[in-house]
Amino acid sequence: MPGTTPHPLIHINGFPGAGKLTVAQHLLERVALSANLKLIHNHLLINPADAVLHRTQPGYQSLRRALRTAIFSSLATEPATFNTTYMFTDFQTANQQGASVCAEYAQAAKDRGCLLIPIVLTCDEDENIKRMTQSEREKHAKLMDVELLRMFRKGTPIFEFSDRKEFLKIDVTHLEPEEVAKIIWEHVLLFYPV
Repeated sequence: MPGTTPHPLIHINGFPGAGKLTVAQHLLERVALSANLKLIHNHLLINPADAVLHRTQPGYQSLRRALRTAIFSSLATEPATFNTTYMFTDFQTANQQGASVCAEYAQAAKDRGCLLIPIVLTCDEDENIKRMTQSEREKHAKLMDVELLRMFRKGTPIFEFSDRKEFLKIDVTHLEPEEVAKIIWEHVLLFYPV
C-alpha cells in the first residue's frame, strides 16, 4: 500500500538498442507531475567502472557489483529514498552472470521492503539494429557494434523474472517510446498506485 511501504524498484532489461533509456526518459516526462520517479540508467553504473578497469580485466565485475551494492544499500536504509520510485535500465542475459545480477535487484527490493517490477523490452533484429546505429547513442558512449549485437542476440536470451506476477514483457518493435512508457506506467499502477 502506498504510504506504508517504500515505493517500488522498476528494472527495465533488454538488449542494447532496444530503447530502454529512451522509454525511461519518456516515462520520467510522463509521470513528473504525478509521482516521484528517478532514473538510474545502466551507464551511470557502467561508466565509472569503465573509467577504472576494462570490461575484460579481472576485477571489473566486482567493481560493478560494488557500485550496485552502494546504491542498493542507500535504497534499503535511507528513509529519504522511500517515497521515490527508482527505475533502472539494464542489459542482463539469462547466463550465470546475468542471473546473479538480477538476483541482486530482487534482493535489493526485498531489503528495501518494496516491490520489484521487472520489465523486459524486446524487438525484432532489424529494428534493434536500426535503433542501435542511431547517432544519439554515440553521444552517450553507448554500444553501437552491430556484429556484437548480433552475437548477443544469437547467444543467451535476456533474463526474465517470469515467475513474478509483476513481470511484464513488451515487444516494442512497432511501438513509439511514448506508448511503451504509458504501458509500463499503467502496469506499475496496477501493483503500486502511487
